[in-house]
Amino acid sequence: MALPDFLAKPIFHLVYEIMRRQRGTPNPSIIRHVKPVDEEQRLAFDGLIDSALQNGAASQISYNLPYPKANFLHYLCDWRGYALHGSPMPDLTTLEPIRKSGDNNEFGNRQQIFCSPDAMWACWFAILDKSKYNLTRNGCVRVGVGHKRVKYYHFELPKKTEADKPFTDGMLYICRAEDFPDKRPFPILDWFNGEVEEWGSTKPVTPLAKIPISPHEFPYLDQVQFSL
Repeated sequence: MALPDFLAKPIFHLVYEIMRRQRGTPNPSIIRHVKPVDEEQRLAFDGLIDSALQNGAASQISYNLPYPKANFLHYLCDWRGYALHGSPMPDLTTLEPIRKSGDNNEFGNRQQIFCSPDAMWACWFAILDKSKYNLTRNGCVRVGVGHKRVKYYHFELPKKTEADKPFTDGMLYICRAEDFPDKRPFPILDWFNGEVEEWGSTKPVTPLAKIPISPHEFPYLDQVQFSL
């Protein structure tokens, strides 16, 4: 049974900060409060994604709206309910459950396709140049539901990569949430109406559409910590 919201959020915040410091990351957490977009943006974003979906599977979206691309990506996940898969490979037509790297948790080591219902976590994997790093620590935790959602992020890389930052242009693949039935278990988060927003599928997934993303369009680029 979840704690009431007025208790859940401050308690989670305290616990999260303590855990981050214990892992040697004293920098302030990246926190995003999920907010609805205004009507003008909503209409523009709906028009863009609905038009793209009519063009067939894996059609590429050309983004030319006068709003930050991150706003559109947040809208797709926060309010339209899509999940995103980020990759530096721009020409995938089918996402395959092939795992070439390891993780320090059982869920992350499964042979599956990974995606997130959070746009920024997916962006992180889209803009990483895997030829320039061998380790990353990152995450997105949601606390609360609906209009009361709060997201906690961290993005970390090895210290030695700071001079030659391992970032590149990438692609975000827009997918149906229901195509990713497996969720990363973290039972203690049930107390906070929370979730580690990492989903998976052991079966191939055909994306609905895709959209390019560049490092400068990732709003937390200057908050990446070179601490590993």
